[in-house]
This record gives sequence, structure tokens and C-alpha cells, in this order.
Amino acid sequence: MADGVGGGSGSVESARGVDTRAYVYLALMVLIGSSTAPSAKFAVKELPAGLLPVIRFGVAGLCLLPIALRRGGDFSRLCREDGWRLVLCAFCCVPLNQTFFLNAARLTPTSHVALIYAAVPLVVLFLSAALGQERILASRLGGILASVAGVGVIGLDSLWRGGSAARATLQGDLLLIGAVVSWGAYLTASKPLIARHGPLTVLVATFLVGAALHVPIAVVTAPYWQPLSSASASAWKGLAFLTLVATVVGLAFQNLALQRLDASQVATFSNAGPILTVTWGVWLFGESVTPALVVGAALTLGGIVWASEKVSAANPRLPLDFRRDPLCGPVNGS
Repeated sequence: MADGVGGGSGSVESARGVDTRAYVYLALMVLIGSSTAPSAKFAVKELPAGLLPVIRFGVAGLCLLPIALRRGGDFSRLCREDGWRLVLCAFCCVPLNQTFFLNAARLTPTSHVALIYAAVPLVVLFLSAALGQERILASRLGGILASVAGVGVIGLDSLWRGGSAARATLQGDLLLIGAVVSWGAYLTASKPLIARHGPLTVLVATFLVGAALHVPIAVVTAPYWQPLSSASASAWKGLAFLTLVATVVGLAFQNLALQRLDASQVATFSNAGPILTVTWGVWLFGESVTPALVVGAALTLGGIVWASEKVSAANPRLPLDFRRDPLCGPVNGS
């Protein structure tokens, strides 16, 4: 795993033909990334949401720490020069985002998690525009509006169906909006840090500081936890998979794919992640695919592809591509 992004794949593929290994990495990246929401759902059903982020990001950060140190990560300089920005990124990434994400995962189907989270790049675009880092061109507005409409269709479907289960789903969808905004804020704020200190160094620091910031939440909520001994093996396996596979291994394959392929290629394939997540939900949890979900998915993903193509044509490394940046986090959500 490199502490940075390698060049595009043009020279590799032109000299050697199709880079089969790169596409294997890409397929594994998408497959593992699509499992984030299902594994979180298994874990949060029986384990306290106040504890999970401490374990997930603390362990993931410790696993990646030796690699970052071996590659020359200078954590003291990061803290000295950009300590407050690091704290902001860590807070948005772990305590804020995970409070929204995990509680939403408990209430709403994994298909909703995947498809609403697909709108993160659009949040990044709006935040970047607000900070003067990006301009929202008229050519992108159609894609943006289509994606917003898709998220609205997914959320309103629960309201139209009515009933207590539907109300819980709608509540989860609303929490997902908070998760998407906080994750987008994390990606936007982390970009200058990545440029100055290297992506792996920033990611490890964000994970470890974020886990530390979440400890007070864990302590405050501890009296309301169910006994950890009552959690089933599937819940612990879900947490282990979420931590070691979805976060650490998925990140490794994302790095490897980006080192051998152009960012635009990785971006195109990563759009398959939400569709795979919907498949996991149908298979593992018996979730139904409603007509409204299909329409919402088409609008959301189609709008993102449209907006991404407009950005890539002008500049393939604009902030809209943050979720494909190797150290911005898992491909499919938090």
C-alpha cells in the first residue's frame, strides 16, 4: 500500500496490453466496499453503536500505523502544523458520521444505505463550491438534480407505504442524510491535509484521533448497552469483517487499483458498488426491491455518472472524485 497515488494506467496498458491484475484489484475493491453496509447491519443489531466506532477505527488505525511509519509518515509534523484541522476531520469522520451511519443502518434497509450514500460526491461538490474550491457549472446541474430526486424518491417511498416499519425506515433515511453530509465534510476538509502530509499518514491519524474522540460517547452511552456477552457470533463476525476486511483490506485494494488504473476508470467501476450492496441486502436480509427503489436508484446513480463525466471532462481530479481518492475512506460509504 503506497502513501500516495501512483500514475494512471495508460503506460502500463499500452505497453503490456490489458493489466489483468489491476482489474482484479478493482473487482475486489468494489466487492469488499459493497459489503460495508451489510456488515455494519449485522454488527449494530446486537452490539452498541456507541462502542463500534472505537473498535472499528481504533483497530483499523493500529493495523495501518506500522505501514504508515515504514513509509515515512511524519505524525508529529501533521499534529504540529495542522492539529486543529486533523481534529475537525477526525470528528466528522468518526463520532459525527458514525453516530448517524450506525443508527441509520439499524433502522433502514442496506439498499437505502448504499444508494443514499452514493450522493456523497455531490455533497463534496457543494461544500467545495461554498469554500471557493470549485464552481458548480450549469452542465452538471441536471445530474445533481437527478441524484437529489432519486434520494427523495427512496425516502418518500417509506412515507407513502405507512406503518411503524415504514416510519422507522424513513427515520433511518433521514439519519443517512446526516451521515452523507458529515462524510462529505470529512472528505472536503481532509483534502489539504492529504496534499501536505500524504494520504496514508492522514488516514491513520484520522482513524486514531477519531476513535479517541468517540471514547466519551462510548462512556456516556455505556449504561444503556446490552451485555456484550449476549451478542451472537454473527454480530462479532460482522464487526470483525467491517474492521479488518471492509476498512483495512478494502482500502488496500483501492490503493492498488488506483496505482495501476486512471482515476476515471476506478470511478466508473465504483458506481457498481451500490448495486452490489442492494444484492447483499436481498440475499442476506430478505429485503424487497420495490419499483420506487428501482426508480430512485436509476435517478441517483445516473445523475452521479452524469455529473462525474462532466467534471472528468474538465479535470479528472476535481473534488467530486474524493470518494475514489485512495485514502478518503472505503469506496461505498463510511
